[in-house]
Amino acid sequence: MNFGSKKLLVTGATGLIGKELIEPLKLEGFDIYAITIDENNPDNGVHWIKGSLFDDEFIKETMEAVKPEYLLNMAWATTGDYLKSDINYKFLNAGISLMKYFKDNGGKRMVYAGTCFEYKFKDEPLKEGDELESERTVYTFCKNKLHELAEFFCKMYGISFGWGRIFYVYGRNEHKTRLTGMIIDKLSLGEEVIIKSGPLQKDYMFAQEIARAFAKFLNTDVEGVVNICTGKAISVHDFALEIGKQMGRENLIVFQDEPSNQPPVIVGTIRGW
Repeated sequence: MNFGSKKLLVTGATGLIGKELIEPLKLEGFDIYAITIDENNPDNGVHWIKGSLFDDEFIKETMEAVKPEYLLNMAWATTGDYLKSDINYKFLNAGISLMKYFKDNGGKRMVYAGTCFEYKFKDEPLKEGDELESERTVYTFCKNKLHELAEFFCKMYGISFGWGRIFYVYGRNEHKTRLTGMIIDKLSLGEEVIIKSGPLQKDYMFAQEIARAFAKFLNTDVEGVVNICTGKAISVHDFALEIGKQMGRENLIVFQDEPSNQPPVIVGTIRGW
């Protein structure tokens, strides 16, 4: 799909996945404008626009100035107590503002990032049309609500829309409140790492690969929900042990297989697109 200049506005371009997006988006031919709250951003050919997604007037003015044909909304909080945090409502409102002003300024195609946590979990691989469980957490409620609103909005105004459901992520310089970041941080300090839910199996995907998938997805005319995953599960036990082996400190990984209220397997299915 190519609407002309391929001018793109991106949110979340400095996050775990977002920082890996720039090169794949360039390879797909996009002219990249990125919203950021950071003071210092790399000189990598991106048009950085400083401001807050939570400022409606800023979003309005940015859309009027840039007039992007494409919108890629990756921004969301995914560290700390994000599952229960009220900041989810702010990201929901920001997502609504983005699509409203995107439409007002001639936007043609937008892709938003979703999450596998939207699904009602089961023992079998999760497919795009499977049942959802939106009220599990504030995070999943807001993600699902944004998906519903954006899908309806785009149908009403003839905008091409995709929703990429991300499964489990690991990547470079990951925050130490996340599993991979915590393991690397502790092992780097020579500290013991205790893994309590080793048997759990999850669909982990490297942030760079997720970024490449979103860049490709954005540059197609594929609409609706697409799982962004590997389609394969790895146990938390094996995942943690592999990190330990890569760092030469697997002896510091300690497993305590305690009962967990998490689903035993969370893995997605991949469709061709």
